[in-house]
Amino acid sequence: MSASKRSLDFHTDQEVIDEINRIRDAGYTKSKNWNLTQICEHLTATMRGGMDGFGFRVPWIVRATLMKWMLGRMLKNRKMISGPTLKQLKPTSPPGEDDNEVIEKCIATLGEAAKFPGPINDYPLLDNLGVDDWKQLMWLHAAHHLGFLVANDTST
Repeated sequence: MSASKRSLDFHTDQEVIDEINRIRDAGYTKSKNWNLTQICEHLTATMRGGMDGFGFRVPWIVRATLMKWMLGRMLKNRKMISGPTLKQLKPTSPPGEDDNEVIEKCIATLGEAAKFPGPINDYPLLDNLGVDDWKQLMWLHAAHHLGFLVANDTST
């Protein structure tokens, strides 16, 4: 049975962590391709990139126009816009059973991101991204992906 995407909106790392644990504990149905491990691997990669640097940037004109507009829209609407996943951010974990080590690494990275003082240097998609906006972007990103998993306990 195919599940439909849930609409989630997280404002803190703890809300994301609680949802990850709830999904992991209850089991889930996927409404798209990635399992919880693969989502957690992807979220970890994007958070690490924000804190440590990605090593690449899109052209400045794209950062200054389209991406700036998209960030404003996402923060205002509290909804992530779907798009292709960059190759270097695609998970390499296999489908199938979840890997608790990968999930725990994501949870630890969420806590680290919440405490990250900034600055966000050379973010690949935007110029002058403030750390508070980056955190909200990370929580929205998590909501976007975790929305594709529907917990078997059906409480959300």
